[in-house]
Amino acid sequence: MMMAAYWFAGLFNYSFWTSWWFGVVMLTFALAFLRREAMRPKVSARKRRKTMIVCTEDWSFVSHRIGLGRAALVRGDDVVVACNTGTAAQKLRKEGFRVVSIPIARGGLSPIKSLNTIRALACLIRRENPDVVVNVAIQCVVLSSFAGLMVGAKRTVNMVTGLGFLFVSDGAKAKIVRHIVSLLLRLYAFCPSIRMIVQNADDHALMKALGFTEKRLMLIRGSGVDISTFRPTDKAMREDSESRTAVFVARMLWSKGLGELIEAARMLKSRDRNYRILLVGDTDPANPDSANEKDLLEWQSQGLIEWMGKRSDVAELLSDADLAVLPSWREGLPKSLLEAAASGLAMVATDVPGCREIVRHGENGLLVPLRDGTQLANAIEELMEDDTRRRAYGQAARMLVERELCDSVIIAKTLAFVTGDDISGTGLSTSVMATT
Repeated sequence: MMMAAYWFAGLFNYSFWTSWWFGVVMLTFALAFLRREAMRPKVSARKRRKTMIVCTEDWSFVSHRIGLGRAALVRGDDVVVACNTGTAAQKLRKEGFRVVSIPIARGGLSPIKSLNTIRALACLIRRENPDVVVNVAIQCVVLSSFAGLMVGAKRTVNMVTGLGFLFVSDGAKAKIVRHIVSLLLRLYAFCPSIRMIVQNADDHALMKALGFTEKRLMLIRGSGVDISTFRPTDKAMREDSESRTAVFVARMLWSKGLGELIEAARMLKSRDRNYRILLVGDTDPANPDSANEKDLLEWQSQGLIEWMGKRSDVAELLSDADLAVLPSWREGLPKSLLEAAASGLAMVATDVPGCREIVRHGENGLLVPLRDGTQLANAIEELMEDDTRRRAYGQAARMLVERELCDSVIIAKTLAFVTGDDISGTGLSTSVMATT
């Protein structure tokens, strides 16, 4: 109750959040809770290794981390997936995962909802007593790491898959929460049981600046991609520009560059470049950054885009496309570009963290300035009108994925770091894929 009171007292007071008092309150709360929890008995010793993976949604685990989970199952681990549960949970249980429903509120770090999530996670970690807790995405990193400190989690590995809306928004609330998150990350940097995985060089530099040492910090680019599912196909030369297709695969968020893409589509239409621009992905009502269905349907009625919604046949859509586009404001390493590259597509993306990890300007695609619809339109037109260069870029993209970013390489490296196994001699040293 005391902690909740502090949250409410400072909710509209920026100086409270930025003062040293906040750190003192958080640490006091953690230590008091830890003392109480330490007196409770834990699960008895066991031989089978237990891995707990914490993520926001069951569908997100299926989309991004099921390969890691399956690898742990094959190794013989008892794998617990803690998340909000939906239709994917039953499928995961059939595969052998133990799925536990945890109330992880999305769309920001609400004080009351965050405390409820921390409490639920602390109870779960204490009860399950896992050998390692793997937290996926920034919200779970912040909340579950704190819960783990409360109950003395043996080992925590955080996967920062991008810093999200909070780190690109200029809003007052976002700035406050961003400061809180930074304070907590500094705290975690000095906890020997906590390790960090990041997906791009910019986030690697940020975590080092916050205090994480090289021993507890690993750069692993992305979650990998199945190169047998996503693969190039032969396409006939498209003489008619209207049959050429650019595809944007992402949630319908403004921070994914949706507004800039619509601006570019208007410009291309005014130039009589009537390419098909497919938007593949759903809105996210729980996210304050989400576009709404009304706008998407209006743009579609104007002939600017074709909104496909969430699809399960992304590999087929990519195989029939000519170009992948992602004008995002910031990423970890975008899965949509990984899949596009594996499919042998040239790419157009913004020159921001995450996107430039996979798009090499002039080699496998083009990078454009952030929030610049004009340059985005120019880059799309440039590649759409040059079949030879577009295909050469697509071949280079596929080669990059085969060499460095396929799921077998990424999962092996991730699993080794998660469990603390020695990866020397495997070709998976901490410097692998650290250059861009």
